[in-house]
Amino acid sequence: MEEMLLNGYELLCTLLPAALLCLYVSCRGRDTGLPAMTGRQLAGLALLGAYMAAVFHVTGAGTIFDALSYGVRAGGGEVNLIPFSQEIDMLGYALNVAMTAPLGFLLPQLWPELRRPARTAAAGFAVSLCIELSQLCNHRSTDVDDLLLNTLGALAGYAAFALLSRVIKLGNKSPAVGAWAYLGALFAGHFLLFAELLVAGRLYGF
Repeated sequence: MEEMLLNGYELLCTLLPAALLCLYVSCRGRDTGLPAMTGRQLAGLALLGAYMAAVFHVTGAGTIFDALSYGVRAGGGEVNLIPFSQEIDMLGYALNVAMTAPLGFLLPQLWPELRRPARTAAAGFAVSLCIELSQLCNHRSTDVDDLLLNTLGALAGYAAFALLSRVIKLGNKSPAVGAWAYLGALFAGHFLLFAELLVAGRLYGF
C-alpha cells in the first residue's frame, strides 16, 4: 500500500505542472477565440505524461531534494563521457533503446511539427540529457551511452510512427500547448516537487 501511495505521489508531481499548463493555455485560447483542445489531444497528452512519469521512475531521475540531501557530484566513476568504453551489455543497450521508443512514437502523433526524424531525435536527446544530468543529484550513473541509445530509441519510435502513418490517416492539428513546454513542465514537476525520501519516511516510518 505504501509503495502504491509513493508511486501515486510521484505521478502526481510529474503531471500537476503539465496539467496546470494545459489549463492555462486552454483558458487563454478561450479568451482569444482559439479552438479548444480535443478529447483525443488531451488523452494523448495524458498518455505521454504517464509514460514520462514511468521513465523518470525507472531511470531514477534526480530531484532538487536529492541535490539538497546529497549534493551534486560530477566526478569519479559515476560519470562516463566516452561512448561505449564500458563493458558491453547488450540487454542494457536494448532496454535503453526500447525505453524511449514510445516517446519517438507519441511526439509526432501529437505535434505535426515534430514529424521529422531530426526533430523527434532532438526531443529524445533533450529528454535523455535532462535525466542524465539530474542523476548527478542522486549519485546515480550518468553515462553518455544512455544518451546515445535513448536518442536511437526515439528514432526507432519515429520509424514505427512513419510506418503507421502510411496506413492510418493522422490529424494535422497540434495541441494548443507546445511540445517543448509540455515536456519541460513534466520534467520540472518531477525535479522540483518529488521529495521521495521525505514522503517515504512518513509512509514507512523512518
